[in-house]
Amino acid sequence: MSERREKLPVRLARWFERSMLWLIVLSMLVGAAAGFACPASVPALRRYVDFTLYLMLYPMMVGVQMDQVWRAAREARPISLSLFFNFIFSPLLGWFIALLILRQYPDFAAGLILLASTPCAGMVVGWTGLGRGNVPLSLVIVVVSLLLSVFTIPATVLLLAGTFVRLDALAILKSTLAVILVPLVAGDLTRRAIYALWGQEGFTAVRPLLAPLSMLGMFGIIFISVANGIPQMAANWTGALLALPALAVFYIVQLAAAISVPRRLGFRPADVVALANAVVGKNVSLSLALAVHFFGPVTAAMLAANPLLQAPAMAWIYRWARRGWEETAGESGGGRG
Repeated sequence: MSERREKLPVRLARWFERSMLWLIVLSMLVGAAAGFACPASVPALRRYVDFTLYLMLYPMMVGVQMDQVWRAAREARPISLSLFFNFIFSPLLGWFIALLILRQYPDFAAGLILLASTPCAGMVVGWTGLGRGNVPLSLVIVVVSLLLSVFTIPATVLLLAGTFVRLDALAILKSTLAVILVPLVAGDLTRRAIYALWGQEGFTAVRPLLAPLSMLGMFGIIFISVANGIPQMAANWTGALLALPALAVFYIVQLAAAISVPRRLGFRPADVVALANAVVGKNVSLSLALAVHFFGPVTAAMLAANPLLQAPAMAWIYRWARRGWEETAGESGGGRG
C-alpha cells in the first residue's frame, strides 16, 4: 500500500504531462465560453489572478536548485551561447517578426516580444533528459537565465515592445520583481526547509507534485485571460489570425538556429539537445504572469494559446534527438558486425 501511495504522485505528474495540451485547450474553450456567455461578470475573475499566478510560479521555483548556478563556470561556452539566444537573438527576432506581421496590432506585437524576452522554463530539463541531452547543463541554463531575466526582461520589453505600446518602466520593473523574485526566494526557502526536515527522500517524494500544481495555476491563468480577452480578440479577429502564423515563424526560426549554430560550432550532440530545448522552451507561465500584470487581456489571451505551437516544437526536438542517437547506435552496431 505504501509503495502504491509513493507511486501516485509520479502517475499524477505523468498524466498531467501527457494531457497538458488537451487541458490547455479545455481551459481556453471554457474561458472563451464564459467570456461570450457572461461578458459583464468575467472581469470579477481578475481578483483571483494573484492566487493562480503564485500557484503557477511558486511550485516551479521550489524545484529550482540555486546552488547549481556555480556549475556554469565549467560550461562557459554553451552557457554563453544560450544567453545570447535567449536574451539577444530571441527578443530581436520577436521584434522583427512583430514589425513585419503585427505592426497594426500592438497588443499582439507586445505579446510576441514579451514571449521572446522571457528565459527558458524548467520543463526544458525534462525534455533534455528525454532526448538524452546534457541534463546538468540544461539545469544550469535554466537557473542562470531565470536570475538574469529579473534585469533583462524590463529593459528588453521597454526597449522593443515600447515601439508598439506605451509602457511604464517602473511598473515593469516592480512587476518583474514580484513575478520572479518573490516566488524564487520563497521556493528556495521551501526547498531548503524540506531538505532540513526530511532530507533528499522528502524532496524526492514532493517533487513529482510540483509540476501538476504549477499546471493547475497555469490553467487558471489561461481560463481567466481568455475569458477576459476573448471579446476583444473577437473584435480584432484579423490580428488573432495573424498572431498564430507570427508565433509559428518565430518557433521555426528559433528551432533552425538553435540546432544549426551549435552544430556548426562543434558542440557535442548532448549539448546541442540541451541548447535547442533551452532556446525553444520559452517560459510561457512567466510570460503569461507578466502579461497579466502590465499588458491588456488581449496580450494575455494570445500568450495562452502559445503552448499549442511550442509543444510540437519541443516534441520535434525530442524526435530529432532520438533519431540521431538511434542512427549513432546503429552505426556502432554495424561497425562491430
